[in-house]
Amino acid sequence: MVSIEEYIMMKTIYIFILLLLFQLQLNAQTYRTQSLVKEAQTIQVNAMGNWASLPAIDLSGDNYVRINFDLLGQESLRPLRYRIISCDADWQKSRLLDIEYLEGFNDLPIEDYAQSVNTTIDYTNYNLEIPNDRQRIKLSGNYAIEVYDEDEPQKILLTACFSLFDSKVKIDGSVSSNTDIDVNKEHQQVSFTINTNNLQIRDPFSDLKIVVRQNNRIDNQRTQIKPTYIQGTNLIYEHNRDLIFEAGNEYRRFETVSYRYNGLHVESTEFVRPYYNSYIAPDKERSGKRYVYDQDQNGRFLIRNAEARGDSDTEADYFTTYFNLMMDEPILEPVYLNGSFTNNTFDNSYKMKYDIENKKYIAAVLLKQGAYNYQYLVKRGDVYTPALIEGNYFETQNEYTIYVYYRAVGSFADQLVGLLLISGK
Repeated sequence: MVSIEEYIMMKTIYIFILLLLFQLQLNAQTYRTQSLVKEAQTIQVNAMGNWASLPAIDLSGDNYVRINFDLLGQESLRPLRYRIISCDADWQKSRLLDIEYLEGFNDLPIEDYAQSVNTTIDYTNYNLEIPNDRQRIKLSGNYAIEVYDEDEPQKILLTACFSLFDSKVKIDGSVSSNTDIDVNKEHQQVSFTINTNNLQIRDPFSDLKIVVRQNNRIDNQRTQIKPTYIQGTNLIYEHNRDLIFEAGNEYRRFETVSYRYNGLHVESTEFVRPYYNSYIAPDKERSGKRYVYDQDQNGRFLIRNAEARGDSDTEADYFTTYFNLMMDEPILEPVYLNGSFTNNTFDNSYKMKYDIENKKYIAAVLLKQGAYNYQYLVKRGDVYTPALIEGNYFETQNEYTIYVYYRAVGSFADQLVGLLLISGK
């Protein structure tokens, strides 16, 4: 029979274990660029203010990452602060202390901001550059910033992710439509070689971690990739089925750069008090059709107001943007909008609803004026595929980014020692 003292001790241990597991779950949070509150919108992360660049910079030289976002509402102008989080190759918080990866203070105010001008929706635009005169990151790798109100540091408004690389390995890569699944049909295969001559590696199978992304998407990124074979200091990755991607199609495009005229693929723009509504021209299925080349931007978006007299960051308005995908019958699986503007988020904000009466999928998304790339993906199991609506065409001009991470023996840091952006069919 268990005594009262033993029962209390067992219960205390049980509660402690539950709390420990809960804390471990919190620590295992995977960071991504995303808004955590409805008022935070249009998060942009790029290199040197170049909207078409990856959110990654070379650790050496005078490079910087630019993070830009809006807070919507009349109470949007308020003191915000941020902190930089060191992440491992899987974008989970690393075990590094601030002093190990950061020069200067963490938890700093965002001092570059401006209120919107002549817009129907009030907002404040915030801008941050890293490094700056108050702090500098010392180590290559993955990083996330958390943005929060000055008086509520535990309530995170948004997170923004970026990488710093220090090129210690040489990467040569290519993309081919001659894959181990099919030839010149629906897939593309990535092959590459990593030369580690300038890096002391004990075991390339365990010391290196490779990540490959297509058009900067994280839902279909490839990890846990091992070399096909090793030739001296060259690691060869070829004929690897884990590096075969659905080819997809060129992104669709539209432009809501003006309220005075209809931009590219915009059917109409109306002012319905108190806001503007923009109606994207009806879309149709492209699967099974002939491939047609279009010079897209591989999912990116650019904020622009054609009537702006100064800065589009503060003069571009927000339009409720209506999407229409014409289909005679609904698909059994969920259909989602996808593009950089969704931050690779697949939730109800970007989930299409089927309108039985008008035989079409519809969605309404609040978007800032600009030029956008987008596509329709269908969720099949754990995979978001373009096959059913967009189609897969080997001619599609996709971008592939190869990230090479290295963790030294006894280290807690996943250093980004190589990055290569390749494109082609």
